Amino acid sequence: MAMSVEHDSRFKFVAQGALVAAYCHLPRSVPPQGGKGKRGKVTEFSDRSRKRLARLLHRLSPACGVFITLTVADASVGPRRAKRRLWLVTRWLRKLGFDAIVWKQEFQARGAVHFHLLAFAWRRRPPWVEKDVLANKWGLGFVDVSFFDGGRVLAYVAKYVRKPVVPLPDGGDPTGGDPSGGVPAALPAEGASPEPVPPAGAVDLTDTAIFEQQGEQDAPGRFWGVVGREALVWAEVALLERLPDALRAVFEGLLERVRNMLGFTPGVLYLFSRVYLTT
Repeated sequence: MAMSVEHDSRFKFVAQGALVAAYCHLPRSVPPQGGKGKRGKVTEFSDRSRKRLARLLHRLSPACGVFITLTVADASVGPRRAKRRLWLVTRWLRKLGFDAIVWKQEFQARGAVHFHLLAFAWRRRPPWVEKDVLANKWGLGFVDVSFFDGGRVLAYVAKYVRKPVVPLPDGGDPTGGDPSGGVPAALPAEGASPEPVPPAGAVDLTDTAIFEQQGEQDAPGRFWGVVGREALVWAEVALLERLPDALRAVFEGLLERVRNMLGFTPGVLYLFSRVYLTT
């Protein structure tokens, strides 16, 4: 079948999950995998990092799971200390039976760090997460839990990777908070226990570690990561005979803008669908 996008018939469209990669020339690996070179010190949630996160989440197979928010009541608690608590929470979630957890760090307008987690369960029904138990495990502030199924996960993903708008308290680069300053913090749950004590040093949970030695106690460190990367379930990869109508105008507009900016046709463009094209 001829390509349906007359705007530029040289492009081939490859779908994986809710991600469509538009290629001028198909690469050997579709979609191409990024390298794992050593990264420098992380000081901001860059647009490049946000796009990497968006592509990863849209390539996953539909899953059920939970969307979790963890806030910090005391703004003096820095990212390093908070991530040690985050390590405890992610370890507990995996013991409950979740396959993998994608976490993302944000900052409220008042400077307090908070985290959003997407905990996925592909191989079984997602385990029940008791809010009170989670609050005790976290022990630093307000928590919220909402369950999602495969049909609603993309709505959470869209919210999860939204463009950062709240600046760091020291005037630095945006860090991904809400326009309103993020989720309101509350006091930790009564009786919250610090046990078990997380390790004092860096923990190499995945190739994107939750926290790492960076010299500065309150450096933000990594802004997102994956716990249980080896358990992620990727959607099937398929070469599309035609681009879905809902994405045609998006593709044409994006291609025109990029051409005007660069002065030439790009080798690849990424489109994010609101529905899964492969599972």
